[in-house]
Amino acid sequence: MASIDYPFPDPTTDAERAANRRAADDYQRQEEEAATLLDLADELPPLAPELLLEQVRLDLATAGLHVAPPQPLTDEDQGGVVVYLNDDAQVVVDWLPHARLDRAALDMVEADRTDDEAVIRYETVRAAMNTALGTILTGFRYATRRPEFGFGHIVLPTTR
Repeated sequence: MASIDYPFPDPTTDAERAANRRAADDYQRQEEEAATLLDLADELPPLAPELLLEQVRLDLATAGLHVAPPQPLTDEDQGGVVVYLNDDAQVVVDWLPHARLDRAALDMVEADRTDDEAVIRYETVRAAMNTALGTILTGFRYATRRPEFGFGHIVLPTTR
């Protein structure tokens, strides 16, 4: 049997052989119990959107990210990870640059100066943080999909 941690790798007595048999039996029992639990988990309904929202927030905070408070965001709060329910009750995870960079980039876009340094910084930050958030969510075993437009991630309901 693979990956069994036998207490006596080279048994020399009947007691050591019996201990190895007990270890093999325990391993087999644990494998069967784990398979049963996985089967039961597949039958569970998905988490309610509100519970999934709180679980995602907790996991992102556990990863060391500051999660902004629920909207509406003020200038003092803006910047960082936002996690919210959209109009379709889907959990959305996104990154918002601070209002300073947001306003500077918007001003340059409105002035048709899309090659301005503020716009480049804004797009660079959004793209990098979007990639990082996707990697972190995947590391916490969330399935995600991209929104129809823009940045961010929609976390798919699971039975976690």
